[in-house]
Amino acid sequence: MINYIYLDTKFETRLNEFRRQGGTSSAVAKKADEIIKKLSCNKDINYTEIRRLTKKGEQRIKNCRKYDLGKGYRMICIKDGNNLIFLYIGTHDECSRWLERNKDLKYELDNATCLVIPKSSKAAYYVNEEINYAEEYEKQLLEKIDDRILRKIFCGLCK
Repeated sequence: MINYIYLDTKFETRLNEFRRQGGTSSAVAKKADEIIKKLSCNKDINYTEIRRLTKKGEQRIKNCRKYDLGKGYRMICIKDGNNLIFLYIGTHDECSRWLERNKDLKYELDNATCLVIPKSSKAAYYVNEEINYAEEYEKQLLEKIDDRILRKIFCGLCK
């Protein structure tokens, strides 16, 4: 049973990059968010049943698990007792290189480098964070749009 879910700050940074990139990366980030949300909101769910784990598993790091996010993307986590720690997200090749660089990793929990999500039915904390990211992304897009771009977009509608 998982009591706490930890998101390493590097994982969180990379997940935010995926959210902003759009396209496939954004869809993968959404799947990762769903997994984390389901794990944090449901006390009775087993972390191995929430989404398909990779078929071959992972032997380079003790207690390591890789979620298959589809379209060649993976999410790497470690089960440490009753804790689940998400460490990396990326393409199959990126994850393979990350695992090779971090072979035999012994991850120590440090609240200064992790976001902690207590597993409970009141874990709406993470859901609210997801909404804030969407609003932040929309603000960034609107800042990049000027009158010249709007004219290009709408010039065909006025004629």
